[in-house]
Amino acid sequence: MATISYMVFSYFFKEEYIRLFPFAFLMYLSMFMYRFLPLIATLAEGKPITYGFERPYQTFISEIILFLVSSIAFYFACNPNKVSFQNNLIQKTLQKVNFYEITPPIIWAMGIIGFIIKAYNLSTGAAEYGDVAGKFLIGLEYLMFAPICLLFPELMRLKYNHKKLVWVYSILVITLNIASNKRHLIITPVGTMGLLFFLHVILKNINITKLVSPTKLVIGGVLLVLSLNVLGNLSTAMLHTRDVMLNNAEQRKNADKLKAFEKTIEILQNKSLMARLKEKKNKKEYKPLTNYHQTWSEDYVDNFLLARYANMRITDETLYLAEKKGYANKQMLDFFKNSLIGQFPSPILKFFSINYNKALNEFSRGDLLSGRGLGGYRVTSHVGDGLATFGYWYFPFQVIAFFIVFKLLNVFIYYTSTSLNYAPLAIMSIFSFLGMFRNANGITGDLSYILRGFLQDIITYMIIFTVVKIIFKIIKPKYALRKKNQYLE
Repeated sequence: MATISYMVFSYFFKEEYIRLFPFAFLMYLSMFMYRFLPLIATLAEGKPITYGFERPYQTFISEIILFLVSSIAFYFACNPNKVSFQNNLIQKTLQKVNFYEITPPIIWAMGIIGFIIKAYNLSTGAAEYGDVAGKFLIGLEYLMFAPICLLFPELMRLKYNHKKLVWVYSILVITLNIASNKRHLIITPVGTMGLLFFLHVILKNINITKLVSPTKLVIGGVLLVLSLNVLGNLSTAMLHTRDVMLNNAEQRKNADKLKAFEKTIEILQNKSLMARLKEKKNKKEYKPLTNYHQTWSEDYVDNFLLARYANMRITDETLYLAEKKGYANKQMLDFFKNSLIGQFPSPILKFFSINYNKALNEFSRGDLLSGRGLGGYRVTSHVGDGLATFGYWYFPFQVIAFFIVFKLLNVFIYYTSTSLNYAPLAIMSIFSFLGMFRNANGITGDLSYILRGFLQDIITYMIIFTVVKIIFKIIKPKYALRKKNQYLE
């Protein structure tokens, strides 16, 4: 499977695809990673790639078909041979409202707003269903990563020299995310930097060996190993904090985040406890594997970084459950239809007199598929959930969904006769594109982005952008205006 995936992916792994369609390419890259990383991860941990599998052949065949399906969608949505640099109606409309332009002061202002919102959300806990204001604020948290983009200002056609200040701010963001006690938020700022660097290198056609000397490469490699060790320890401490303080969904929702953060730091400083936790973690692979008929199990790779993008066992497990539940299952299909209605904001549903109680759906598709209790928010795989919901019609449905998502992501690029203008919104949230295919809600997640996520991101971004720009025009007009010496032409 890894070999076939690599052969197909190598066709698209070219400078023209990355430069012309960077955001769609990152989503496609996440699809490739899901098939290729399990091989690397399991080899590194001394496990077979089929570790814990009960439907290995079915899993590999299904995932190969799904990857070919995604490749077909990517090919037709992102074909450089057909690019004529003609922007569609959405791009032209967004260009008229300055969606593709920004200034460094506005970036900093938006970043500070995002930082404050994140700190506020940590203090208040999770937003409830129907909490429009709470959901709105959560949707703006990505703004805190805006100043990090100034490490590579050329991506937004900007000139910016105060990068030491950006590094200081980045450390503050990482610290705040650690306080959230959510491991994926630790990865996000670092991943954002990495992807921006990757795109910067491709766009500038930079030779890495010329950009970074061998000495710096060695030092960087050592720092990377040390950083991964620190992150590993932090992940272990966070998991133990969850076991002690946050062992169910209700406790996580209502927990005092500051106390949870203090508990994590306390665990990190307890050397004897950390030694026991590491020993227990290292012995984990020798424990008997849990069978699917016994309980839900996500035990596959131990590395928490790889586990988010390389847990192929979820596919195996959901295919097993789909087989037990039955393909094209009516219950799964009814919940799918119900979920689509729930994608729309509560005010819109009320406006059209649609009586829909979102609080009744506080569970995931993985919960429903597993049949082991609702409210556990179990993840599901695209192919397992798709077959359980639509049967073999799932594959053509998924081609269409992927095609539309890729097309929407390409809206974040505006073509001119001399340049490609990337939307600042896309640059700020670039890491999210790499996670659009990970195990979550399957095709429902893709449709959620099509029906709501895409438009919602643009509207909320433009609201904040416009408000900040108006304020600057009143108190400091030069911060809101485009200056020739500030932009790259």
